[in-house]
Amino acid sequence: MSDERTLVPQDGEYFHAIGLAAVAFARLEWDAVWCCERLDPGYINTIEQKKKTAGTIAGDLVGFFERIDNVHLKAKVVPFAQEFAAVVVERNGLLHGKPATAPNGDQRLFRHGEEWSVSKVQAFADRCVVAGTPLNALLYAEFTEPCQIALRAK
Repeated sequence: MSDERTLVPQDGEYFHAIGLAAVAFARLEWDAVWCCERLDPGYINTIEQKKKTAGTIAGDLVGFFERIDNVHLKAKVVPFAQEFAAVVVERNGLLHGKPATAPNGDQRLFRHGEEWSVSKVQAFADRCVVAGTPLNALLYAEFTEPCQIALRAK
């Protein structure tokens, strides 16, 4: 194996922040997938088959949550799905960012001319964890298997 990867300017703190953000987002995304799965058994099998992106999954989650028959539960969970959808947009800004040199000379990712600084990446990772916590909690409370949540027809 060669070491071409070492040609990329290395910044341990930045790479750590980006790696943690990627994992935090993946955990959030799979909490969303599992919520969809509990509400629509077999959903998980459609992820790869239909090449669903995070944006598609967010739209599906919003759609399922908005179809929950119980108005109190629906009011509780719809904001969780909306937050996931918003985090997906922010994630796209990070993971589809463009590499460039920051004013101080550091190599960073940019989106629409804005630098993804270490603190901004860390804040994004925090947002992912905060957004995932209530989705994960649903899996062990209202959405436990076998899930008995009634959905209105489309």
